[in-house]
Amino acid sequence: MDTRQAKQLITEWAIANANLLGLVSNNHIQASYIYNPGGFNNLSVRLTDGRTQLHVKLVLPHKSERLQQWARVSDYLTEHYAAPKLVHEIDNEIVPGYPYGLVFEYIEDATPLAEARFSEDTLIRVMETAAKLHRDDHLRRMLPNADKRSYVEAFEEEYISRFMEDLDGILGSRELLKDFVSDETIAWFGEEIERLRERVRQTPAFLHPATDVVHNDLNGNNVLTCGEGGGFRIIDWDELHGYGDAAMDYSVLMWPFAQGPSWPSWREKVLALADVDVLQRLELYFRAKLLDDVIDVLADYVEAEQVSEHRENAQAKARAIHLRSYPQYLAKYGLKK
Repeated sequence: MDTRQAKQLITEWAIANANLLGLVSNNHIQASYIYNPGGFNNLSVRLTDGRTQLHVKLVLPHKSERLQQWARVSDYLTEHYAAPKLVHEIDNEIVPGYPYGLVFEYIEDATPLAEARFSEDTLIRVMETAAKLHRDDHLRRMLPNADKRSYVEAFEEEYISRFMEDLDGILGSRELLKDFVSDETIAWFGEEIERLRERVRQTPAFLHPATDVVHNDLNGNNVLTCGEGGGFRIIDWDELHGYGDAAMDYSVLMWPFAQGPSWPSWREKVLALADVDVLQRLELYFRAKLLDDVIDVLADYVEAEQVSEHRENAQAKARAIHLRSYPQYLAKYGLKK
């Protein structure tokens, strides 16, 4: 993906559709690429005419259905869950390879929770909002009728399937990683994925039907803190699911505290909002999250080859995360010398 060409194409489209987007119709409309630390599957750009700012998000064909789902329930999410307001749907291919997209309000003067100095009260309010979402039967009825599944299947869809895809990509791009990932390590990846799968299948708390409405990517980069009053916004609702696992949302939201001294206190706060079964599943989601920082970042390293403008920084970051997380994982779970 050539981000410079993509910005130019989106700018030309925005100029031609300025009135529809609420922008001033002149040639001063500018686009800037929004780097996504989670990977390069989507294309996000900030548009501005010097007065109004918008967020354009374009997706690859296999991601279109999820983004269309977000569009259908966007008003409800904005009203009840602090989601950005939808401005326009894009159903034509502005940038080659990206057939669908959405235009949202751009949330100004906001800082990702992952980077912010926030109060405990702010995080508790985010947790309470997530707990409300998990029990929102009305929203579930608004979503497409998906096949019901167990918590095992929800976990396997979120992590095991992705790990296997990552492993295929790693094997296919072995030369890019050979300087810091050994063949022995790659073989261990496959073995550990299977160990994790079996552990989940043998845990009773995973055997119940998955009944939670989940954001499914509620990490610290998708919660934006706004101002000094404890306000926040929740973005990136692409993975919204009506039959998911609340433990997934808590795991990525609480991940920064999972291995720190404050975790027992936060664990009690999760228990007050959820139940014991969620906490039992949460421990294996934490394990998967650490393994994600071992395996999935290598897939990000490979994908960064496609974005020359950010390749060096993205690959340096992915390499550092892998080299830090791999020994942490081995030390914590003791499955290899």
